[in-house]
Amino acid sequence: MNRNDAVDVSLLITFHGEGVLAHSTLNSIERCRRYAEAAGITTEYVWVLDAVDDETRNVLMAHPAAAGKVQIVEVDYRDAGPSRNAGIQAARGAAVAILDGDDYFSTNWIERAWFYLREYGDHAVLHPEFVVNFGSQAAYCWQVDQAGQYYEQDGLLVSNYWTAWTFAKRGVYLACPYSEARPAQTGFGYEDWHWNCEIIAAGFEHRLVWGAVGFYRRKKVSRVTSDTAFGAIVPPTRLFALNALIKDTL
Repeated sequence: MNRNDAVDVSLLITFHGEGVLAHSTLNSIERCRRYAEAAGITTEYVWVLDAVDDETRNVLMAHPAAAGKVQIVEVDYRDAGPSRNAGIQAARGAAVAILDGDDYFSTNWIERAWFYLREYGDHAVLHPEFVVNFGSQAAYCWQVDQAGQYYEQDGLLVSNYWTAWTFAKRGVYLACPYSEARPAQTGFGYEDWHWNCEIIAAGFEHRLVWGAVGFYRRKKVSRVTSDTAFGAIVPPTRLFALNALIKDTL
């Protein structure tokens, strides 16, 4: 694969210890990729293998998608933020889709995200409109459009409005890299929540891809549940530091 070949979208997936679940996730993303390619959108995979176990590695290498346009980035961070940053550095796409190794997506996710990115402009960070939770919990919800009536900035003090799945121009991720979250050492966690706040502080805007769905696998033990059990908090964010500064000057 020539580094200079033009690519519209890099599909960045982080893998850790998903095992056989990675196969089903790749099946789902392959449907998205083929649907996007049929619409004229060129793609590549960026698989970030963060200290993956042998089972996960074997599942990935045996999947038919491994024979396509795939960049494999090997890291040993054991942390989602730095792992994604490494994948973004390697990505060749004009846009990047951040995906997780054990979730599913509606077939139109990448194609519609590319369409809405052109509609909203380069400062948009896109999310699926709808989220279906499955696994240890069954639930569904709509995500919040920052330009819509349900967005309240102060709500981000107590709740994260968006999942980790995002779609934006690569330059957005380079301008706002993910933070490292190691609760046992720092007391900080929830790197996605922090990143969502930093994006707003940097002047970008969270928008929805209408008609796209993400299927979020809920596990009894996950990074989020571990952060919560540990009592981790979100790292300081410029979003509320800026707010405090503005209020002090009024």
